[in-house]
Amino acid sequence: MDDRSRYEAVSSRDARFDGAFFFAVVTTGIYCRPSCPAVTPRRPNVRFYPTAAAAQAGGFRACRRCRPDAVPGSAEWN
Repeated sequence: MDDRSRYEAVSSRDARFDGAFFFAVVTTGIYCRPSCPAVTPRRPNVRFYPTAAAAQAGGFRACRRCRPDAVPGSAEWN
């Protein structure tokens, strides 16, 4: 999957890609799941990471809306 396809998944808020990758927004310092309900960031401001840990290592913090650092299937994730 290339970055263009990943950005399309983020733009459409496609939950099928949750857990497959995470995206971070450079201007806010936040990383999210592809299905996050927040406003879709502009493409130049987006970076993609394979895991939540990689996004955190990149200096980003977890989104408080979509809780990408929560365990999939948990109450916080849903």
